[in-house]
Parts: sequence; C-alpha cells; structure tokens
Amino acid sequence: MGGTRTVRHLAAMSAPLPPADAQPEAVTGPAANSSPIDLPLGSDAVQRVRHLQSDLRVLIRHFACRAEASALSIPAVNGRVVPPGSAPRIALEPHAALLVVAPEAIARDGRLLGQLYESLEVLTNLAAPANVKSIRLTRAFVGDEDEDLPGDTRSQAQWLFRWVRGSAVFGILIFLATILLLVHMDRGRRAVQQLEQIRTEHLAVANSLGVARVASSAAGSAADYDCPQPTTPPVAPGPSTPAEQASKGGQGPLLCAQMLDALGRMRIIRQELRNWNVISSRLAYVSPITWLAPQELDRTTGLSAEEWESTELRSLIILAALTGFVMPILLGLLGAWVYVFRNINRQIQTSTLEAWESIHGTLRMVLGATLGGLLGVLWTNDQPVRLEGMSLPLGALAFFVGFSVEIVFRLVDTLVRTVADKISKPS
Repeated sequence: MGGTRTVRHLAAMSAPLPPADAQPEAVTGPAANSSPIDLPLGSDAVQRVRHLQSDLRVLIRHFACRAEASALSIPAVNGRVVPPGSAPRIALEPHAALLVVAPEAIARDGRLLGQLYESLEVLTNLAAPANVKSIRLTRAFVGDEDEDLPGDTRSQAQWLFRWVRGSAVFGILIFLATILLLVHMDRGRRAVQQLEQIRTEHLAVANSLGVARVASSAAGSAADYDCPQPTTPPVAPGPSTPAEQASKGGQGPLLCAQMLDALGRMRIIRQELRNWNVISSRLAYVSPITWLAPQELDRTTGLSAEEWESTELRSLIILAALTGFVMPILLGLLGAWVYVFRNINRQIQTSTLEAWESIHGTLRMVLGATLGGLLGVLWTNDQPVRLEGMSLPLGALAFFVGFSVEIVFRLVDTLVRTVADKISKPS
C-alpha cells in the first residue's frame, strides 16, 4: 500500500489513544521550540533519522492495513458503519506528521528527535508481538515489498519462500504416500481376513462331509460323499436354493458344491495375497531391513517361491512392519508438517514471521518423524493405546505426537526428573 493510500486511512482514525499510551503532540514545523544544531548533510545522524522514519512508516502502514481489514467486516446500520467497541482506534496523525519533516530538520531539532523516538516506542509496543523487522519480512514474503526494503530482508524472504514451497511439495508427497500405504495395508488386511473366513467355511463343510459319510457308510452310499478334485475354476452357482439342490442329488452333491466353491474362492484370495506380497516386496526395496534378510527362500521349507509369496504368513509379516514402524514415522512426520504450516499461517496473519522459521520447521519435522518412529518401538503389540481414558490406534497417536512435540518433551522431562529424584534419595 502506498503513502497516498495510507494517508487516506489516517483521516478516519482521529480518536486519541488511552491515557496510558501518551501520544506526541502534532508537529507544526521543524523550528517549533527547537534548539538548532549544525550537522552536515549526509552525516550519520541524518542517516539514522532516515532509518527511524522508515521504521515509523512501516509501523503506520501496518496499523493502517489492519484498520482497513477490520473495517471491511464491520456491518452497516442505517447506512452508517458501526466501529467495533472492543478495540479503540489508534490516532496515527501525530506520528504520521513526523514523516513529512525533512530528516535534516529532525536531526537538528532535539524536540522532534524525541518525538520520533517516542512514536516508535508507542507503536512498537502496540504492534507487539510483531516488530519492524518481522513486519517487513512478512510483507516481503507475501510479495508486498516496500521501496526502502533492506537487501538482507529481501534475501531472507526469498529464501524463506523457497523453503516453504519446497516443504509444501515434500509434505504433499508424504501425504499421498501415506494415503497410498494406508489403502495398500487395508487391502492386504482384508485379504487375510477373507482367507481366514473362507478357511473356516471350508473346514465347516469338510466336517459336515465327514459326519455325513460316517452316517451313510452303513447304507453303502458313502461314495456319494466323495467330492471330485477341481480342475477348472468353479462356475458361479445358479439361483437354485439348497433345498432344490438336495432334492436333485441328495446332501452329498450339495456339500461337494460348497466345498468346490470354498476351494475356488480360496485360490482367488491366494492370488490376491500373492499380488499384494509382490507389490509390498517392491515397496520394501528402500527399507534397510530387507538388506539384512536372505534374498532366497530356504529349500528345507518345501515351499516354492510362488507358494511362499501367496502365504498369509508373509502378508502378516509385512503388515506388522508397515503398521508398527513405517506408518508411525510417516504419520509423525505428517503431523509435524501440519503444525509447521499452521504456525506459518498464524505468523503471516500476525506479521510475526522470522527468518529462522525454516530452521525451526525443519527441526520440527525431523523430531516428529523420530518420535513417531519410536512409538513403533515402544508399542509393537498392534493394540490400541489408552491415553486419558481414550483408546487411540498407533497411527493416530503418532500423528498427535508429531503435531505436539513440546508436550511429549515436557512429559519426558517430568518422567526423567521423577526417576532421578527417586534414585537420588537415600534408601
């Protein structure tokens, strides 16, 4: 916002500050009650005054922008804008009058110089926790630079913008990878559950066949319960009911049909498990754990590579690794990333952006991933974690830990101090 627009807003802010915030009197001229001091043009004192006026201009523009933003949200009553009663308007005219005075005149006038310092002190206290440096950096970060923006502030804003953009891309990739892994894990978990369900059905049908064969062996009809081995994929059964099937060929063919159907579905689930295990093995190439494992299956097991890839035992091993270690690390990192960008958004709104935010954000994400991975080491039984009466899964707890790193460190500090006090006490 330029100087013309700033002056336009000053006309609407004429109410005085509370008595605690004393304002300097309006400046009517550089020679009013002044004590002239001979200073050469371009001296250090004049340059210092120029810097002070630049800082004052930044603070006045900051309050003018905030006043404009708040005025847009004030409702109108009977065609008149009603000012908010909770926050008094700031009288900026006495401060802004110091901007139109030549720096040389202020440097030669002790009274004007005192008013300039007083204005800076009053507006800086009102702008807290923001300050001149954070306001400039925030405005440069969002692309609204001042004409007299220092070069170091411009370079810091450019570096911070590049870091935020790179971190945003990195966080989105982590988010997509987490979602894909969650979908992949759900697919494998459902395949294992379906295999267990089909195996239970198959066992129930086999028991029924055994009981029926024993019961009919005395009548010489036990051969009716000898089911043929399937050679082709089973055909989906028709709409006929079990009673109709039993009337056509007795109970034996019905049980055999159920047996063949269970075996066919089991083969389909085995193939699904094999595909899932193959995909998981490809995803695990980047894991150091696979570097320590043998690359070939031991021949003493009697299983081929295809049979080993289709077993639910291999699926359960991969699911345990993903659930207990990989996902907590990703979710802890994702929680820390969400906190960092939420904090940056808050700092932009309050004009409190700092240059070291990139270092703080990077360390925060590293700590979130580390603490999330440590949760997998502490809780490896795949059971929900009970915390303050609530039952949370390991993944949700890892996300919360990454989001609130300070709470975890305070808890650890309390535990360490408690244990240290007990150890230091004499027995």
